[in-house]
Order: sequence, then structure tokens, then C-alpha cells
Amino acid sequence: MALQLWALTLLGLLGAGASLRPRKLDFFRSEKELNHLAVDEASGVVYLGAVNALYQLDAKLQLEQQVATGPALDNKKCTPPIEASQCHEAEMTDNVNQLLLLDPPRKRLVECGSLFKGICALRALSNISLRLFYEDSSGEKSFVASNDEGVATVGLVSSTGPGGDRVLFVGKGNGPHDNGIIVSTRLLDRTDSREAFEAYTDHATYKAGYLSTNTQQFVAAFEDGPYVFFVFNQQDKHPARNRTLLARMCREDPNYYSYLEMDLQCRDPDIHAAAFGTCLAASVAAPGSGRVLYAVFSRDSRSSGGPGAGLCLFPLDEVHAKMEANRNACYTGTREARDIFYKPFHGDIQCGGHAPGSSKSFPCGSEHLPYPLGSRDGLRGTAVLQRGGLNLTAVTVATENNHTVAFLGTSDGRILKVYLTPDGTSSEYDSILVEINKRVKRDLVLSGDLASLYAMTQDKVFRLPVQECLSYPTCTQCQPASGVHCRVSSDLKMCLTLPRWGQLASASAHAPAVASMP
Repeated sequence: MALQLWALTLLGLLGAGASLRPRKLDFFRSEKELNHLAVDEASGVVYLGAVNALYQLDAKLQLEQQVATGPALDNKKCTPPIEASQCHEAEMTDNVNQLLLLDPPRKRLVECGSLFKGICALRALSNISLRLFYEDSSGEKSFVASNDEGVATVGLVSSTGPGGDRVLFVGKGNGPHDNGIIVSTRLLDRTDSREAFEAYTDHATYKAGYLSTNTQQFVAAFEDGPYVFFVFNQQDKHPARNRTLLARMCREDPNYYSYLEMDLQCRDPDIHAAAFGTCLAASVAAPGSGRVLYAVFSRDSRSSGGPGAGLCLFPLDEVHAKMEANRNACYTGTREARDIFYKPFHGDIQCGGHAPGSSKSFPCGSEHLPYPLGSRDGLRGTAVLQRGGLNLTAVTVATENNHTVAFLGTSDGRILKVYLTPDGTSSEYDSILVEINKRVKRDLVLSGDLASLYAMTQDKVFRLPVQECLSYPTCTQCQPASGVHCRVSSDLKMCLTLPRWGQLASASAHAPAVASMP
């Protein structure tokens, strides 16, 4: 019932129009810059990864535990463990949190920092002071995250399949002193022959080729059924351009035969304006019958149309269909068709020559089929929302009863609430100032009960109400607080909002389109 009321509230808010009202928000301030945020859906506990520290907070952002993770003696050129006698360039160095992920089934937290070549640790979810695993003398096989503070690392904790091993899927770019690994699958438990955080198998990594001139910045990782996905930007140098890529591989594929990447593009509804070129954040939700990838893209001032940002939607059913079409085209295609394919990270790929139906016969690829596979023939979406002059920096999405709301962080410190209708139109109905002129960071997280939204700026994390009308006992109090029409529910003594469909229709943007690239 609570979720249904929440959905009705959202519908009613749509008629109110956007507003920027000061609100008193719960917040926690860190001594150093914040890097990552995670929320345990079951307990409501909030975890923060910061420079030189980890924090464990309750749902109202009251401090429960704090752990120091740095600074420590280190140098990016040296291999841990660091000894001053062996590493003469070593100096006290900050530890930037590169990865902060939860593994609720095993009641543990995964954290990786920039110190010591990006090694990781396991900690207890109930008490982050309790370190369950940490090893700094395993050498290169334990280097997981980037040790370059400016290079993003993303990850996903999952299993290799039903009843399979718990593993960490990792995507990262390469700094000048990184180990060259772009994508890897890491064990989270010791085995007879391997420690935690070592590669799942000898083949469960992809390295950039030594002659590669492309650089990657990873944005997000997520799973869908038997697949794991990565969203990342790649700066190609020949020719010079930025590409946003979506990569997919099977969770149960220890050899990476199934790795496939393709382009994603977010177009401006104005056909005369340049596309939004760089993905800044992405999130997945299930509005109605299928899951959808929601991604925010930016465009710089040098492009036609000027600086700005857009929100694009990519239904995962269409993503899978396009990827399967690409696999089939490479396996069985003609030489002309092969021109759109390439081998990611290094070299050329040889397409064609395989029997029709090979992609269906081998859904996760095979050693005898081309791999890894990249395609320039991807998907294009049209922005359902666009903003000029600022960036959209974060996105998360909630759905209930086929009603979908996107929460968007901005570069000037606001959270935008946008209603996305089932027919693909959109309407911004609220704007909350979190911290003036402070960029909202990428980790924007809903609580498990969908009552609260957690947003992070440089050194603060805030708790925002997803909706406000339900917190008032009478309509008289509800109306000035939220600016909507409402009525009182006598049994729950809460305010319910009534949708104003006329205003919603007039405020909606044009319906988006998703298409294959030409």
C-alpha cells in the first residue's frame, strides 16, 4: 500500500511544475573528499568511501563506524608491500576509494583504493572495522582497481551462475602505472589454488594491447539475466573522437568468448544540434514489461548546439536484439559487413565463414568464433530531456505500477525529479537544491523502501525524501509544502495527490526514439 500511495503522490506532483524551494535536509560531512556511496537495501545502513576513510552511517546519516584507510607510504611505480629501502621514491600518499560494493548474501563489503596498485579488502557489513580479508604481498595478480586517482573503476558483485562462485566483475581504464587490465573477473573467496581478488581463471581478464592508443573511462556496471554489462567512454585517437560503448558478456563465461561491445549515442531532438557525446552516468530500472538503461550524456561548448546534457533511454530488449544481430552478422557476414567490426583493445578481427545459426548455437561464444568482438553499428536514442548550459551528472530511476520517475543530479548542486510516461514522454516536476554550485556525484542511490534518496557532493552526503506530501497529516499542511491538489485518506490519515493530466500532457516532451546506427 505504501508504494501505491507513493506512486499516486508522484502523479499528483506532476501538475505542480518545477520549483526550487529551500529544504532542511539530513546530511553527513566528511573530513576529506567523498568518492563512493552504497546503501544496504535490507538494513538501510549507508556506506561511504572517501579519501583515506570509510564511513558506516545509519539511515538518517548518523555515524556508526569510521575506519582510516590512508595515507600510507607508497609510490605508483613501486610494487607492494612498500619498503622504504626498496622504494626510494615512496612518500606518504592519500588513498582514494576506487570501488565500494556490497555483497549482502555473504554479509560483506568490497573496498578497493588507489594505494598499492589498487588492491582490495573485504570487510564485515555489520562493522566495517572488522577486516575479513586483506593481502598486500600477492603481487600483480591482486591489483584490481586503477592506482590513478583520475581513472574510474566500476564493479559488480554477483555469481558465475546459479549456485556458482561469488565473483567481482571489474572494469577500469589505465593510468600510466596501471597493469593494463581493462576488464576482469575476480574471486571473492579463497580456493585451493587462488586467493581472493585473483583472476577467476587465467583467461578472465582483458588487457589493452601494447600498441593501443585508445583510453577508457568506465561509467557503470550492471547485470541483466545471465549477462554482465559495462558502460564506458573511449577516447579514440585515430581518428580522434569520443565513443560511448556498451559491453556485454556472459556471467558463466570464464574465457571471455562472449565479450561484445557496441556504440551508444544520445541525440538531441534538434536535428541541427550535435549529439551528446560523453556518457556521465547510467542506471537500470524496470518500468513495466522490460528493463531499461537510463543514461545521461554531455555535450561541450565546441559542438553545434552549445554546451548541455541529455537523458536517453535504451530498452534492454532492444540492446540484446542488436547485439545478437551484430554477432550473427560477424559470424556469417560478407567481407563488406566485416568493415564495421573490430577486435577491442588490440588488433583486427576476422569475421565470416561460420555456419548460419552459430550465434544461437553458441549464445556465449566459443573458441572457434571471433572474440572479443566490437561493433561500430550500435544504438541511437533521442533525448527525452535536455538541458543547456549545465551537465546532468547522476541518474537513478524508480518505478511503481508502470509509473517511472528519474532523479537527476546536476553540476550546479540540484536534484531534478522527472516523470517519464509509459509512452516515452517526460515532465520535470521538481528541483531540489542540495548544495549550491557543488557537483552532485555519480552515486545517487534510493533506499530499499524507496522512501529516501541519498545524494553526494564533494564532502557531504544528503538524505532527501522521495516525496513530501505523505509526511503531512492534513491537506491544509500538505498543499503549501508541495504545491499540489490533494485529499485526505481517512484510514491512513495521509495526503494523497490527485493527478492533473491536462498540465501533464502540456508539459510533456516529445516521445523518444531508439534506432540502429546507420
